[in-house]
Amino acid sequence: MRKLSTLVLLAFVFAILLFISCSKGGGGSTPPPNPCAGVAITVTGTTTATSTATATNGSINASASGSSGFTYSLNGGTAQTSGTFSNLGVGSYTITAKDANGCTGSASFNVTATPCPTITVTGTITQASSPTATNGAINASAAGSTGFTYSRDGVTFQASGSFTGLGVGSYTITAKDVNGCTGNATFSVTAATCPTISLTATPTNTSGPTATNGSINASATGGATPYTFSKDGGTTFQASGTFSNLAVGNYSVVAKDANGCISAVSNIVVGSTCPTITPSATITNTIKCEAANGGAISISVVGGATPFTYSKDGGATFQASNIFSLLTVGNYSYVVKDANGCTTTPNNATVAQAPAGTLFSQVKTILANNCVSCHGGPFPQNGLNFTDDCTIVGQAARIKARAVDFNPSQMPPAGPPISTTDRPTIVNWINAGGKHNNY
Repeated sequence: MRKLSTLVLLAFVFAILLFISCSKGGGGSTPPPNPCAGVAITVTGTTTATSTATATNGSINASASGSSGFTYSLNGGTAQTSGTFSNLGVGSYTITAKDANGCTGSASFNVTATPCPTITVTGTITQASSPTATNGAINASAAGSTGFTYSRDGVTFQASGSFTGLGVGSYTITAKDVNGCTGNATFSVTAATCPTISLTATPTNTSGPTATNGSINASATGGATPYTFSKDGGTTFQASGTFSNLAVGNYSVVAKDANGCISAVSNIVVGSTCPTITPSATITNTIKCEAANGGAISISVVGGATPFTYSKDGGATFQASNIFSLLTVGNYSYVVKDANGCTTTPNNATVAQAPAGTLFSQVKTILANNCVSCHGGPFPQNGLNFTDDCTIVGQAARIKARAVDFNPSQMPPAGPPISTTDRPTIVNWINAGGKHNNY
C-alpha cells in the first residue's frame, strides 16, 4: 500500500515538470510567412483565328504581370517559358501563368474561325452529241479565293476544273480553296438535236411457208457513221444491217448512228415464194377377179425441197409415203407438200379396172371352142362355167393340168384334145400369172 502511494506521487511530480518545460517553448517553432500573400498575377493575351472552322492553325499569345519569372501552361498541360501556343483549333482554352515562387494566375481565351469568303463557281458547257452520247463536258473555274481544286461528286478533288465524258444530265461542281472553304454551282449537259436518219430495209422471202431462210437487208444514211442495227426491239446492236435465218413474219429494224441517234422502220414483211412443184401419178388399176381395193396411186415429184409429204382427197393429214394403196375403182385427188411447206394444187388420178389381157382373152377363146359344150350353160359340168371370167382365173391350174398335161385325163374328154398350137398359149398365160389382165 505504501509502495503504490509512492508511485502515484512520482507520476504526479513528473507531469508537473513536463508541463513547466512545454510552457517555456522547448521543442515548438513559428510558421514562415506566405510568399503569395498580397501577390496578384494577371494574365492577358491575344488570339489568332483559324483559317476555317475545321483548321488547326489558330494561336494564343499570352503574357502575365504582377510578378516575375513566369512559365505558362495550356489547359493544365506542360509548362513552357513562352506564352505563345500555336496549332489550335476552334475552341475555349485556359492559360495559367506561374511565377518563380509558384504563385499563379489564369485567364480564358476563345479561338474562333476566320469566316470563309464567298466562292463563286462558273463554267462553260459542251453539250453531248446525242441523247445517248457521253461526250459532253463542263469546264469550271472559281473566284473569291485562291488555290482551288474541283470535284464532281464532292469527294474526289482534282486540280483542273475540266470534266469530260459526260452524258445528258445535271452535275454539281464544287470548288475548294487552300483553306478548305467551298463553293459550288450546278450545270446541265444537254444533247444536240439528232439529224434525220433515212433507214431502208429490204426483205427477202423464204422458200416456203415453214422455211427459215428469209432475210432483211437494212441500210442507213443521214447520220454519223458507223451505224449499228437492231431487230424487233432488241437491245443488242450489230454492225451489219443484214438479218438472216428469218421465218415468215412481220419485223421491225432500228438503226443507230455513231452518236446514238436512231431511226426505225416497222412492218417489214418477210413472206414466202414457193418454187414450181410438178407431181405426176402412176396408176395401178384393180384387176377383175381379185380384191376390189387392189388399186394404187404412186406419186413422183419434180421441183421443191425434199422430203415431200402427200395427202389424198383434200385430207389435212399428210403421209411420208408417196403411194396410196388399197384403192377401189374411182377418181382421186392428191396434194404434195415439200419440206418448206409449199403445196401443189390438187391433182386428179383415176383408178380403173384393168381390161382383160391378151393372153387371158386367147385362153378364154380356146376354152370356148373346146370346153364350153360341157362347162357352160345353166348346168355346167362339175359346176365350172368357163364362160365366166373369174371361173377361168380360179381354175387356171386345173385347166393346164387337163388341157395341156392330160392329168388325170385330157380335156375335153371326148373328141380331139386341144391343139398343139393352143396348148402353148395356155402355158404362157399360166406362166404370166394366170390373171385376168395378163398379156
